[in-house]
Amino acid sequence: MFIILMLIITAIAAYYGYALLNHAWPFTGIDLNQTGVFGDSWGAFTSIFSALGFCGVLWTINLQKKATEKIEEDARKREESEKIRDFENSFFNILSVLQTIINDMRVVNKRREVLAEGRSIFLYYFKSFKQDIKDNDLLTTFFDKNSYTDTYLARKNLLYIYKSYFSLRTQNLSHYFRYLYNAFKFIDESSIDDEFKKKYANILRAQLSDYELIILFYNSLTKNGYKFQKYFSSYAVLDNLPIEKLLSKHQVVFVNKKCWGGNKLAINEYN
Repeated sequence: MFIILMLIITAIAAYYGYALLNHAWPFTGIDLNQTGVFGDSWGAFTSIFSALGFCGVLWTINLQKKATEKIEEDARKREESEKIRDFENSFFNILSVLQTIINDMRVVNKRREVLAEGRSIFLYYFKSFKQDIKDNDLLTTFFDKNSYTDTYLARKNLLYIYKSYFSLRTQNLSHYFRYLYNAFKFIDESSIDDEFKKKYANILRAQLSDYELIILFYNSLTKNGYKFQKYFSSYAVLDNLPIEKLLSKHQVVFVNKKCWGGNKLAINEYN
């Protein structure tokens, strides 16, 4: 539209100059000096043309600015897309290695017979751990609600029992704990947006079975596993943990409330 307007103005100016020099209409019968005076009376149009020219410059600058912004936005989107693609490649490789680590886990007896393997070792360990507690006459009050009046003491007793049981069973779990911790750390420290961090943390969380979550919960109470609670809280890792499968549902208070996410049973017990 602006170009068309400039062409019209240019055409009018050209016709005006031609008519002025050749005494054409409306300058018929007017000598050159008189046409000069008449032309001077149109000097105001010079300012108008200058203003239009300046507007044209501004319009051009605006178009260039928009074009530059679009190029920058396209470059930003392309960079973000490449960053997400690189992250996803690493993330799904991490999931693949995690699955390999779990598949390679074995529990064998002294005769080298396989008692549990893969994800089933978490259920095996927890059942054995729970049975050891029930078989210990000194800990019959462990499951009583009244024993949780002193939360600190209850947590301290639990830690002692857990460490006593698992201190000789680290050959399978230590590597698993470290790798899973670093998987969450990789997500948390990546340069992607928080929205994407939560998305991929949820994908990682979805890989964890009920008894994996239970073992992770108890391990997070120990000195070595305590730093895992940071990611439990940031990404509500315990959201899907069935609290009725814990040694006691009252133990939900041993970790931060945020760790349970939208776990209604845990939140109700916490309250």
